[in-house]
Amino acid sequence: MADNTADREAAFHRGLEAYHAGCHFDAFDIWTQVAQDEPDETNRRFLQVLIQVANAMHKVRQGAELRGSLHLLERALQKLNDMPDVYGGIDLATFREATRLCLAEIARLLSVAVKDLDPSFIPPLVRIGEGPVLQPPGPVPSVVDPNQLFQDGLAAYREGRYYDAGEIWEKFRQKQSEDAPARTFLHGLTFVASAMHKLHRAKRPSDAAQLLEIGLDKLKSAPEGIGGIAAGRIVQEVSRVQSEVERLEAEGSTEVPSDLVPRIGDH
Repeated sequence: MADNTADREAAFHRGLEAYHAGCHFDAFDIWTQVAQDEPDETNRRFLQVLIQVANAMHKVRQGAELRGSLHLLERALQKLNDMPDVYGGIDLATFREATRLCLAEIARLLSVAVKDLDPSFIPPLVRIGEGPVLQPPGPVPSVVDPNQLFQDGLAAYREGRYYDAGEIWEKFRQKQSEDAPARTFLHGLTFVASAMHKLHRAKRPSDAAQLLEIGLDKLKSAPEGIGGIAAGRIVQEVSRVQSEVERLEAEGSTEVPSDLVPRIGDH
C-alpha cells in the first residue's frame, strides 16, 4: 500500500469511483487497505463504515447473502449514528438514512424469501465538499498478542460493553487462518455480543432472537475446549437466553431483565 498521504487520498477516491460504478468489492478492498494505515480514530471509523456498507452491497448483489449483509449494515449504522451529517466530504445524513432504508428492505426480502435487492436501495455516497483529510501513517505499532484480543473481548462482554466485545472478537477472528476452527467459534461470539447489544441497549428482542439463532448455529460446530473454555457450556447458555428472548418477543415485552445474558467462561 502506498505510504504517503497523497497516494492514500488518491486511493480513497478510487474507492469512491469503484463504489459509484457498482464495483463494491473493489471499493471494499481499496478502502480496507487505506484504513489499515490510518492513525486517526475518527477517520478510521468513517472508513470502516464505508467498508462495511460496500461489503454488504457486494454480498447482497453478487452472492445474495442477505443475512450477512444485514449484519454488516447494522454494524455500519451503529457507527453512523455517532457521526456528523457531513464528514470526509460525504453527505452522511443522506447516506445514513439510505442505509436504514436498505437494511429494512433486506429484512423484508428475508421475510418473503426473495434474494434480489433493487439497485435503488444501494446507499448513495454523495460528495458535497472536500475530504477526507487522511493522516500520515504513524510509527508501526507493537505486535498485538491475538490471544489477548480474545481476553479483551471477554472483559468488555462481562462489563456489558457488548458492541465493543463484538468488534474486538471480529478483529481476533480476522487474524485466524481461513480453515481455523476458531474463526467459526469467534463468529458465533460476535453474533451473541451483537444480540446482547440489541437486547439490552436497543431493547429489540426480535433482532436479538434472530442474532442468537445465527450465533448458535456457528457455536454448535466449535470443538470442545476451544479458546480455553467449554464450547458446550456456551451453547447451553446461549440456548437458554434465546428461549427467554423468544418468550419476550412473543409477549411483545421490552422489559428485559438485566441478568438475561449468556455466561461465557467464568462469568
